[in-house]
Formats: sequence, C-alpha cells, structure tokens
Amino acid sequence: MDEQVLLALDYGGTKLSAAITASGEREWRALERVQSPAGKDAQYDQETMLALARQVLGGRRPAAIGVSFGGPVDAKRGRVILSHHVRGWDDTPLRDQLQSTFGAPVSVDNDANVAALGEYRFGAGRVGARYASPLLYVTVSTGVGGGWVLDGKIHGGADGMAGEIGHTIVDPQGPVCICGRRGCVEIIACGPAIAREARA
Repeated sequence: MDEQVLLALDYGGTKLSAAITASGEREWRALERVQSPAGKDAQYDQETMLALARQVLGGRRPAAIGVSFGGPVDAKRGRVILSHHVRGWDDTPLRDQLQSTFGAPVSVDNDANVAALGEYRFGAGRVGARYASPLLYVTVSTGVGGGWVLDGKIHGGADGMAGEIGHTIVDPQGPVCICGRRGCVEIIACGPAIAREARA
C-alpha cells in the first residue's frame, strides 16, 4: 500500500506554495514555491497551484488537503469570500473544486487563522506541556491579518471575520486602502508599506 501523504496549499497575495508531509511529521517532504507576477488573477493562481501540487505529489494521491488563503474565507463552506490583492476570487467554492480535482477531503481557511493554530499547537503558543489560550496571531506580509485561537480552536466570530484586523481604520485621514476606505491598518503597516517607509 502506498504511504499516504498530506498536501498543503498556500495561496498568498504575492506567492503560491505547495508542500507534502505525512501524518505525525513536522517537516515537509517536498516543497515548491513561486513568486506571482503583478496583475495575476484567480485563474492564474488555480492553474499554477495545480501544477505545483502535482509536482510535489509526484503521482501520489493525497489523503487530505489543507489550504491557507490570504483573504477572507467562509471556512464552514470552504469558500473564498474575496481577495483584496488578486482579482477573480469573489465567492469561489475552493474546497469543492479541489475535492473534485484530487478526490480527497479538503479544509480551507484564512492564512492567519491557519498560522495561529500552528503556533498554538507547535510554536510560540506551546509553553512546555501547556498551551497559551487565548492566542492572537498577527501576520504582516502583502497585507495585515490576524487569527484567534480560543480553547484550542480557531475563533472566527459570528461571521468568520474575527481576525480580519487589516481593514480596521486607525487613521481616518490616512491613505486610501486597497479596500477603498482610508487609513486601514493594512495600508499603513503591510510589508510593502514598511518597505516604502524604509526607502523614504
């Protein structure tokens, strides 16, 4: 019987990554990552990710697939709500699409939520034999996001948006954000904004 592998897919605003591991392991057996060109769309992301996934799988069928997505996600339904950085993702049934392609169960969530749970279980949230709870994880990358872990589970709030801190307005007179509002945390403190400030 072939060994069962787990497939991990990360859809970021500026990069795409695919990796495999086996249950109980903490290191990737194979990892492929590509930078995304400016102006890409959801179709580019999907085609590129399928190629990366097939490359790391090397002909194997995954036992399960975990997906992190850089934007708001309805994790219960496995749907991408939208991407502020890549056009064409609005209301995409990503879980269903991947299940149909690979014939394996798929879990889809926001990248900061997934990272928060990872830190809780294996990283900064683990203190000896105990876990830190509640735990807030903040990511600063193409955008700014956050994930909450309460009692060992991702806490999305009533609408799944509890960790979406990037579009909290902190300066009503600030620069216009990609979401259309002024002075969001993201437009002021994301990776590209920090780089611009450093060059100024």
